[in-house]
Amino acid sequence: MLWFTGPYFILGSLKTSNYQMDTISWITYYANLWLAYATYWLTYLYKAYCDFPIEVRIAATIIMLCSFGIVCLILTTLGRMRHRARWAKTTRRLEERFGKAVEYLLAAECKPNMTRQEVIDLLGVGEELRNKKDVLRDNREKLLFCRMIYFKCISGNAAQGRYDNLHQLINLFSLREFLEKSTSIGNYRRKRDALSMLRTFKLYVSPWVVNQLRVSKNKYVQRLAMYASIMASSDSNLDYFETSFFDDNCCIYDEIELGFLLQRRRKSGVKLPNLASWALHQKNPNTQCVFVRLMRRFGQKEYCAQLEDLFRLSSHKKLKEEISRTWGYLNYRESEDLLTDSILMQPDDTKVAIMHAVTRMGTGNSLKMLVDEYKEEINPHVRFEALRCLYNYGKEGLAQFQKLEVAKTENEHSFFSFFYNPATLATIKLDKEQAYRPSVETVYI
Repeated sequence: MLWFTGPYFILGSLKTSNYQMDTISWITYYANLWLAYATYWLTYLYKAYCDFPIEVRIAATIIMLCSFGIVCLILTTLGRMRHRARWAKTTRRLEERFGKAVEYLLAAECKPNMTRQEVIDLLGVGEELRNKKDVLRDNREKLLFCRMIYFKCISGNAAQGRYDNLHQLINLFSLREFLEKSTSIGNYRRKRDALSMLRTFKLYVSPWVVNQLRVSKNKYVQRLAMYASIMASSDSNLDYFETSFFDDNCCIYDEIELGFLLQRRRKSGVKLPNLASWALHQKNPNTQCVFVRLMRRFGQKEYCAQLEDLFRLSSHKKLKEEISRTWGYLNYRESEDLLTDSILMQPDDTKVAIMHAVTRMGTGNSLKMLVDEYKEEINPHVRFEALRCLYNYGKEGLAQFQKLEVAKTENEHSFFSFFYNPATLATIKLDKEQAYRPSVETVYI
């Protein structure tokens, strides 16, 4: 009768036991009990089928294993359904209690710098705080509350410049400490979500947390950890961007992330890292292009000289174009001789980038080179860009442009017609800068 009375005995002992049992002995007791159940049933089934043919015994074994698997799947599914139902119920309760108040804190009609007491009154948690009760009872409620705030921040309904209110709310419930702890527990998805929320809420991430996550086995978590550290780290703590992993896996996502985060770092008054040195540490030309583009967008003219050897030694067309554009936008005139001396050996697109660069420098020393490119080049696109650069090269360049126009042949008439058509004349001028300018507050900036 062990199979019949055993479960009731276990349940009864769990409910009515009045004596204390340490954890090891408790686990050992019930493990031995279930082992006895398993031994009994396995012995019973073995004796029941041991005299049957081998085919029947195999079939019975497969049926029992499948039945056991089905039971496990059913129990697992029921457990997950119960887990999701509990989380959904908690989410609804938090939304009903705090949803409208959080939306108001982030809305345009709410003043941007509410005090702690005003936030407490708005949320209606003053009585609980006076009685020293936890408003958010456990980690599940804290995590769901953070997710609710996160989705409201990125929904597009949040007004600009409401981060003081958001930080008051986060400090009220000690959510920053909770999110930092969440980066060291749970699966990779939870760590990733915690890091994303820390960055979206513009919360300081301690170097200890970053150093812990840098050794994570998940590469995406490593990436997020380093992005989170840009706001407060020095150059020496950003060596992630000099690693072979970043070199091999860099993409447009990394450039966008770095652009936003470096702009936030500059706005906070933290010194920007030397992007030219990052470019020199990499071997992949596409990764080098990312750092060269970011140099001109953040105005790092003082590091332009470090790119000269890279320009001379590299055979990558796109990289040479990006270096030329950066020197032109940053008005690095020391590179003009290097650009003009190398233009004859460059592909057509690189020639155009070099001509634009020297035109932006506007020293007056490259007029002959531009005229020669127009006269001697075969590609009509390069010839037109040479004319365009002369047109934008100041008075001397415009004078050379007019001389070429007077001496034009019938076949060259179409080149000059662009400079008199109102529809195309607006696109003739070269843009003067390509930099991140101060902008309004967003979720990312």
